[in-house]
Amino acid sequence: MPDPTTGDRFDPTDPAFLHDPYPTYARLRREAPLAWYAPWSAWIVTRHADVDALLRDRRLGRVMPERPKEADPTHAPFAAIQAGSLLEIEPPDHTRVKQAVHDVFTPKHVRALQGRIEALVAGLLDGLEARSEREADLLVDFAEPIPVTVIADLLGVPDADRGALLPWSKAIIGMFEPERTAAMEAVAVAAAAEFADYVRHLMEAKRRAPGEDLISRMVAMRDADGARLSEGEVVANAILFLNAGHEAVVNVVGNGLLALLRHPDQLARLRADAGLLRPAIEEMMRFEGPLQFFERTVLEDLTFGGIAWPRGTKLVLYYAAANRDPDVFEDPDRFDVGRHPNPHLAFGLGLHYCIGAPLARLELGVAIGGLLRRFPELRLVGPEPTFVPKNVFRYLTALQVAY
Repeated sequence: MPDPTTGDRFDPTDPAFLHDPYPTYARLRREAPLAWYAPWSAWIVTRHADVDALLRDRRLGRVMPERPKEADPTHAPFAAIQAGSLLEIEPPDHTRVKQAVHDVFTPKHVRALQGRIEALVAGLLDGLEARSEREADLLVDFAEPIPVTVIADLLGVPDADRGALLPWSKAIIGMFEPERTAAMEAVAVAAAAEFADYVRHLMEAKRRAPGEDLISRMVAMRDADGARLSEGEVVANAILFLNAGHEAVVNVVGNGLLALLRHPDQLARLRADAGLLRPAIEEMMRFEGPLQFFERTVLEDLTFGGIAWPRGTKLVLYYAAANRDPDVFEDPDRFDVGRHPNPHLAFGLGLHYCIGAPLARLELGVAIGGLLRRFPELRLVGPEPTFVPKNVFRYLTALQVAY
């Protein structure tokens, strides 16, 4: 069996790793596919077959059923928005909450949003086209407004309140970084408290004047039957949908467009054949997915790959490493807009498969397809794009282009 320690093969604080983690993932897959990393008190899992199997294994969960008391009481506002989130709970609570919101994210409901998304994207493209300088940061000027607007519409957030959503989201995700600082924690906790307070006020407004939005619907369910949905669960999942929707769409647009622009042969293929748009988006998610890993906890003693994992063991399942596994993907470090099959794990699997995946795919198709059609001269300009030096989320600091 390969040596189950990381040794000098994995240092998540190394600037070289944060710049380009894929050589390290390849080394781990080859030499220590199940590797103990002491600083995180966790097992690092990097092979596609193992990540796939463990995501489906119901002996694992996000948290232990007996959630431990928050060690730092100042983190209570952040802990509160996690406690009822679909991302953090297990059956039967997960089943109950998911049933309350599921039909908003079904393919049928999502298809009904296509016209609204196309109009939003067209408006953003018009704004870019009107610029005399014909240059932009596509993250700020194009990608970010799309998911924030779509999710805010679904939740029923008034236009005047939407400016705070993105700063709250960006602050909150810092708490998921294993190498976070005390300053990052303080900012995340403050944002969680402010966001939760806002959602509670919005819930009260929806009680007085309900609409056709998701928060109105959840409030009605909660008021009709408190056992079906709690107030805390309404708050937690409103925040989850905004955070998750933003991170997935914005950063697949950014990372994916960077991959396209760095591979002009693949960009030319896509421009020549619009039918490649769908597989191209799947390849963007595989090649440079924004979510690097997902944590799971062992809920009952098990042995996996010859290693005994007692109850409470923490696992770090590396989607990004699994998505470059040569046992599954031919020439995995090659960006191929026509790749098929493409069983990437960017949206997860099993119980915690991303509920918003159909919506994200629609937004990505409309956004990337529209951008490429409108601007045939799209190209990178300015300094070489760089990734934010974080572990959980991989995303660009900016994407400067001319068009």
